[in-house]
Amino acid sequence: MFLTLGVGGALLAMYLIFVVDASIIPTVPEVFIVGFFTLHTLFGLTPVLWALALLATALAGEATGNTALYLVVKNAIVRRGMMPRRVERWMRRWTDFLLLHDERIILLNRVIPVVPFVGAFIAALDWDYRRSLAYIVAGAGAKYAALLFLVGAVGVAYDPAAAGWITLVLVLGLVGASGAGAYLYRRKKRSTGGAP
Repeated sequence: MFLTLGVGGALLAMYLIFVVDASIIPTVPEVFIVGFFTLHTLFGLTPVLWALALLATALAGEATGNTALYLVVKNAIVRRGMMPRRVERWMRRWTDFLLLHDERIILLNRVIPVVPFVGAFIAALDWDYRRSLAYIVAGAGAKYAALLFLVGAVGVAYDPAAAGWITLVLVLGLVGASGAGAYLYRRKKRSTGGAP
């Protein structure tokens, strides 16, 4: 439906996917950004221009989704004193259990996803919002720029049909490796005496 609106519709669709991923439901945005990248031929745009537009859209979606979740949790729950102590304690114990215990975990989270719903953690644990947002944008920028570069390089080296499949396999491998890394990291921390 959004693609019928052209370039603007495609970017709006991707923006909404990233907002939902950052605030409500994990959507595997890596797969979507790769899928949307292949649309540059449909719109008659150069791969570089389209990649830059997708990167800007992804960053805007990440910032919006995390900010929205932060504001809801901060204003509707934390400031009103409605944050369940048990949930806050669990969140603190979880971040204390990890390698990094403050906003810097957001950067690690780009490689090994160990903290879900980052905006809620920012609000509940009273992390510095501006620093957290900077980490969100920097981490997302590095990850998605590298991914778009990889997709573009594969597209140059292979014919379009093969490049699409190769890229999809690489992205799914990246997502799988991130999930496995998170699992192994948590398992190792538990075995060395930490407790989530």
